[in-house]
Amino acid sequence: MLSKASKRLRGRVACGVKWEYNWRVARSSRNRLQVELAPRHQRLLHTLGERMGSGGDAETTRRVLDVVENLANRIQQGYKLAVVPAEDEHPDAVPELTRALRPELNYAYLINRPHPWRRQLSFKGRRLTVGQFIGRMRTEKWTPEQAAAEFDLPVEAAYEAIEYGDQYSSLIEAEDAEDARAAKNLIHAAAAR
Repeated sequence: MLSKASKRLRGRVACGVKWEYNWRVARSSRNRLQVELAPRHQRLLHTLGERMGSGGDAETTRRVLDVVENLANRIQQGYKLAVVPAEDEHPDAVPELTRALRPELNYAYLINRPHPWRRQLSFKGRRLTVGQFIGRMRTEKWTPEQAAAEFDLPVEAAYEAIEYGDQYSSLIEAEDAEDARAAKNLIHAAAAR
């Protein structure tokens, strides 16, 4: 027998008005997320639920999120997902997710360099971040060709850095602010001595 709340939730889903689900978060707290689904997404969720043997939309959603989490973890570990034609030599079934989690795979001249807190990409073989490159380029008012020549880089590397900088400008700005904060703290610490 369904409770009144379950009936109400199922009624809302059946009418296509709104869809709600809960998931568990660390320390057993629960968050409620209310999402409006298009009819095709409702049908997909229902079909997935039937195929997964789920007890309802909330459980199906939790299982789907577990699958996405597993995929994201695998991509971060360096794996590619492959559900493509057999003749494809470099398959990636979810390129959008791969690009979001491993942006360095999209570039020939940029890499992810291990750092305690910095996440922006750097140039291969250099200790030069994209933010440092773009900042100097703007300060000196260089064209990409001039900047590439000044840093002894291929012109393609300069254009890759500019593209990456445009796409991840908020990350670069946040890291620049952190660098400025750290420099200010060092100055204050030196002055206090």
